[in-house]
Amino acid sequence: MAMIVCPGCGEQISDKAKKCIHCGYILKEDSPKLCPECGAELEDGASICSKCGCPIEEAKPEAKDQIPQQVEVTKVNIASPINKKSIIMAMVALVVVVGIIFGVKKVQEDKAVQEAAKLSADYGENLKNISYLMLSGASDAEECGNLIKSVWSNAIYEKRDATTDKYTRPKGYFPDDFNVALGNLFGDSSFQSKIDNIESNQKSVTSAMKDMKNPPEEWEDAYDDLQTFYDSYLDLTNQVINPTGSLQTFADNFNTADTAVANAYSRMKLHFN
Repeated sequence: MAMIVCPGCGEQISDKAKKCIHCGYILKEDSPKLCPECGAELEDGASICSKCGCPIEEAKPEAKDQIPQQVEVTKVNIASPINKKSIIMAMVALVVVVGIIFGVKKVQEDKAVQEAAKLSADYGENLKNISYLMLSGASDAEECGNLIKSVWSNAIYEKRDATTDKYTRPKGYFPDDFNVALGNLFGDSSFQSKIDNIESNQKSVTSAMKDMKNPPEEWEDAYDDLQTFYDSYLDLTNQVINPTGSLQTFADNFNTADTAVANAYSRMKLHFN
């Protein structure tokens, strides 16, 4: 919109104004309304021409061409209302799944505890059995060792004894060499059978000891004592199976080993329930 100067007062007014808003000066006069039939000037608001009587129609403003507004309708996804029942069922299912997971874990833990307890109990039972097995072999070795000492000593000192006479003086007299008496002893089938049993016992004990390695934590101290018992047992039984040295050294070594076995077994009994 442009501005012009009012001829009446000189103030700035719009070029579209029909009269000055400041002083009322008429800038544009309205064109007179004429009758379309006779051309006579019509009065404002007249509906009939006063001259020819022709009806006057109110002029309607020309309608501007209107371009219809195009509205693009896009697909709208309307979410379905939340189903409370489905939510509850999902939560229940989740609780069930979690419960199953914890249940399985608990079962596995309980199973592991039971297996560990059984392993420990089995180890303790095997510990006791192998101790008894060694004690049995050591007892036979002690009996045979004492007989060896007696035969050896009586043959040297020519001492008569109802138990050793059949080895030291089978022909009614003592031989010149004590080795003859010892040979008679080891040649006796009954005595040799006992030596064979001791050797068999050794093999069984040695095999069983291999299974006792890597004990459960609660049996580690017991295994250490078992190993000490085993070492003493082997020392004693080997001396009886193959006696060496002089009578004095054999007797001393045998007595030492025999005492060590007894002490080791006493310690082992502390681990038995």
